[in-house]
Amino acid sequence: MKRIFYFSGYRLTIFHWQNEKCITSYVFNPGQEGLEKFKTYLLATDNTPARLLIDLIEEDFKIENIPHVGATDRKSIVNRLIDRHYRKSKDYVNYNIIGRQKSGRKDDILLYSVLSNPEILDPWLKTIQQCNTAISGIWSLPLLSERLFTKIDNKANNALLVSQQVPSNLRQTFIKNGHFESSRSAVVNLEDATIGEFISSEVEQTIRYLSNQRFIGFDEKVQIHVICSKTDLAKIQSHCLDTAIHSFHYHSLNDIAEKFGFSKSTNKDSSKLTEYSNGIYSYICASKILPIGHYGNRSLFSRYYEQLLSKTLYASSAALLLFASIMSLNYFSESVTFDNQTATLKTQTRGVNNNYKKVLANLEPKLKKSRMMQSSVLLAEKIQQSKIISPQNFMVDISQILTGSGMQDMKITSISWQQYQGNTMSAENNNRNKSITDYAKLDKINQHAVIGGYIRVSRSSLKQSVDKLNSIIDAFKSNKLISTVKVNHMPVDIRSKSSIENESGSAQKNNSNSDKEKGKFEIEILMQSRES
Repeated sequence: MKRIFYFSGYRLTIFHWQNEKCITSYVFNPGQEGLEKFKTYLLATDNTPARLLIDLIEEDFKIENIPHVGATDRKSIVNRLIDRHYRKSKDYVNYNIIGRQKSGRKDDILLYSVLSNPEILDPWLKTIQQCNTAISGIWSLPLLSERLFTKIDNKANNALLVSQQVPSNLRQTFIKNGHFESSRSAVVNLEDATIGEFISSEVEQTIRYLSNQRFIGFDEKVQIHVICSKTDLAKIQSHCLDTAIHSFHYHSLNDIAEKFGFSKSTNKDSSKLTEYSNGIYSYICASKILPIGHYGNRSLFSRYYEQLLSKTLYASSAALLLFASIMSLNYFSESVTFDNQTATLKTQTRGVNNNYKKVLANLEPKLKKSRMMQSSVLLAEKIQQSKIISPQNFMVDISQILTGSGMQDMKITSISWQQYQGNTMSAENNNRNKSITDYAKLDKINQHAVIGGYIRVSRSSLKQSVDKLNSIIDAFKSNKLISTVKVNHMPVDIRSKSSIENESGSAQKNNSNSDKEKGKFEIEILMQSRES
């Protein structure tokens, strides 16, 4: 439902519009009693945002030429014009650029409207604010006349709309090329003339005013559209006669209602209220899509903005709730689908496992044979790799090393040999410990040997014997096959050179038992196998 508060300067009329139909209307007279009834109405009805429609004699319309400037500078110019002539009306101004001059400095043509006496609205606005009623805007009835003109005639270059919204006022609005340019209101006095005579006289004065103000040329023709009830149509037609510069056209209220497609009020005050065109203009105001009025400051509409924000937040929360519900249902349906798919996959997995176990059970004997075959193959490969590790090959390699290093005055008394699996020689490994070879391991198989003997120290000094043993050890270390050399026993303890030389003598040189005791040595080696 939309509420229109129509104010004519005397009484306030309220129209309730719903679904292109005026469902009810109320009239409140001025004075304390009328304001109290209006307050009771506001408190008793829903706080639906209202639109205030005004039709006042105190509304002035003027045209001024101003420099062609930007929007900000134009607003400053208009504010200066209003301060100069209408100091109290700065919140009740509406302006628009309707064109530019064709010569000179081509100034902008500014049309502005202003309420010269805005205090006339104060009693009603105060009551509205006291009741916290939301107002979305204040509209000027003459400025809404363009919409009415498009319904009755959109071809005339100069049109004058004549209408009576209340019994006491007559409104004449001038439309040029489809756009509003001027409007004047006159107080109706029918004591000395009929309504037809009064309209004819007022139209003549208005046309002279328009000619003097150069809205129209003196020889331009004006199309005059009179909007009235069917009961007054004959009285008006008898006195409003066509001339060379103007012609009359008549429109009943019922015809205009049909063109707009709305229905009149059906309550008991219908016959009284629909005698005039205030209901038509209230419908035009109610049908405005954007609630942006012509007058008033933002503080006057704060309650409406709060209400609009509240509705927006409520609608947003409802939309979010609906979206969340839809997404929840979507996620729920997807989870059910995923659960079904999971159950299906589990069933398929069990079937695959069962089939696998059946196939594996049939293959188990073959797999056991294959494992045995694989072990045999690996063992064969290991034996093939280690066949070159033998005492014979070891003795050949050691003989070459010893021969090359010189074995004069040296005798080998013992050699112990074994296969050794590992790359490092432990201190615990000796010829008495038996090493176990595991051919299944990936560790390389080497040769471990302990070589024992003695040097004939009787034929040379003790120091020369030690030097000879050191040269043999160096020969072992320089061989690429031998990775580790360890000396377990040396011929003699090393002492100063003079002492060793002083102990040499003929008795010592001829004593073979002394060679076996003092020249004894033992060398432990870790040797790699030959490359196959």
